[in-house]
Amino acid sequence: MKQPIRKWVIVVTLIFFIAYSGFATYNWLEGERIENGTLNDIIHLSDIPLRELSDVGFVAESLIKPDTMDELLRERITQYFFHARTLSYSSSMLHTLTNDEKYRLFETAMSNLQDFFIGVNNGPNGKEILTTNLDTLKQMDDTLEGILRINNLTLADAEKILQLSGNLTVG
Repeated sequence: MKQPIRKWVIVVTLIFFIAYSGFATYNWLEGERIENGTLNDIIHLSDIPLRELSDVGFVAESLIKPDTMDELLRERITQYFFHARTLSYSSSMLHTLTNDEKYRLFETAMSNLQDFFIGVNNGPNGKEILTTNLDTLKQMDDTLEGILRINNLTLADAEKILQLSGNLTVG
């Protein structure tokens, strides 16, 4: 009598483990799908700001010309501020999801750039500040142009952009 009951207990236990394994695998795959979707969304969110900031030195050079109106300068610098902020937030999210150091460095660099653009807009002479920092901004151009998407960012690029952003001065 004990033999058939033991067999049923073993069969029920195996069925339970199989069902649990299927449920756990499904939840794990669903979590992976959601995480991959989130990563892709963040990468897409960064595309336009990254493209726009890749010509910051070139545009800054045209903005410092004497015939450029102050309103145009402020409008363009405000746009660059928002692009730097978007990249800072995106990098923070990517660092949280991937724990990759390059995104933390890039987030800090974009925060520095954001602060620089605030200083340019709030300073008494934005053209003078841009002129002083033009070489650094052009070097940022060269580095950012090589990054097609934020997930193509390398640790060396992030370190270089961080170093360059630290060289920007407003006073």
